[in-house]
Amino acid sequence: MARRPRPIDKALDRWTTKGLLSHAQAAELRAEAEVEHRAGTRRRGQLLVAILGAVALILAAGLFAERSWDSLSVGGRVGVLVAGGAAVWGLGWALRRRVSWDVPGTLLQAGGQGVILLGLAYSERAWTSGTPGAWVVGLAALVTLAVLGPMGFHEGVLMAAIQTALSLLYLALFMDRALGLDADTIVWCLDGVVALAVAAQILSMGRWAEDQRDPALMALATSLWVGLVMVVITGFGPLDASTVGVLGMDLWLILIAGLTLWGIHRAPTELRRDAYELNLALCVAVGGLLSMYTLGETFNLDSAGAGFGGVAAGAAGMMYGLRHGATAALLAGSGVALFATWVFAIGQAGALGGVVALLVSAAVLFWLSTRLRAVDEGPHAA
Repeated sequence: MARRPRPIDKALDRWTTKGLLSHAQAAELRAEAEVEHRAGTRRRGQLLVAILGAVALILAAGLFAERSWDSLSVGGRVGVLVAGGAAVWGLGWALRRRVSWDVPGTLLQAGGQGVILLGLAYSERAWTSGTPGAWVVGLAALVTLAVLGPMGFHEGVLMAAIQTALSLLYLALFMDRALGLDADTIVWCLDGVVALAVAAQILSMGRWAEDQRDPALMALATSLWVGLVMVVITGFGPLDASTVGVLGMDLWLILIAGLTLWGIHRAPTELRRDAYELNLALCVAVGGLLSMYTLGETFNLDSAGAGFGGVAAGAAGMMYGLRHGATAALLAGSGVALFATWVFAIGQAGALGGVVALLVSAAVLFWLSTRLRAVDEGPHAA
């Protein structure tokens, strides 16, 4: 069976026909591409085998739980969960260090920590908060954080992000198990930790070593989005969806968007990354929905007022995308504006309004597609 030509093969043939490459150069490039393609195929095979291995571990754990779980004491179950999570984490660490399976290893490390956290939380059934046993569990959470936190930061961008998010869960477990704090107090404490962490990360930007910039930037981005989640939890938890809580969500998202724009346009060259544009698109999408909620639920405006907020956020994303050639922001803005227009039209005119809104949105989106083509083609566009 003949092999289907790949895009690189078609490109090399085109460049050879146009005289941009000699036949010998094209042959060398095709051979190099073939070697890289085979290496990529092997990596995908490794990933598949690792996934199957993870499935086998899960099945083994399930079989063990079915046969032995009921015969164990609650403390024994905690020990089994923590030991099992540590074993899974160790397997992931070995895969990354010994055979360079970065993605499977990272996923196993994250899964192992998840099992450890589950075991530490399960300890509540054995020892009530504040008792000596609970203090041991809480201190174990702190020790785990102190050991695995720095290690995660130095084990790649993805692990830095995962470890940043998991750190709050370890702290929450310590405050719950050892200190016996109530849920609202834990939320407020975590809010303070996130705020201090973000401030410290921003102030230390200029001192990041070159080999630490990517993990540090990912940790900062994760802290910011985790911070938004914490603000949302605070707004709907301790603050009971009050105006202050909702405005706090808005302000935190504005902070994320402002830092993202600074990173795109004003940051030193060594701190700029292409991924900032995806982060900005996410800000547009979340901002549109949050603005609709703020105007509709907090300030009690009708569907027209709430829809206006979403359309405004979407229009801002579209204008930015058109001006700077940021496709992701343009698409996010278009989607938010379309959704907001639909909500407004349905609220004002029922099904007929929805039809009209879709027709208008279709016209705008078709126009945007022509503008996007012009932006992509640049000054040589026809």
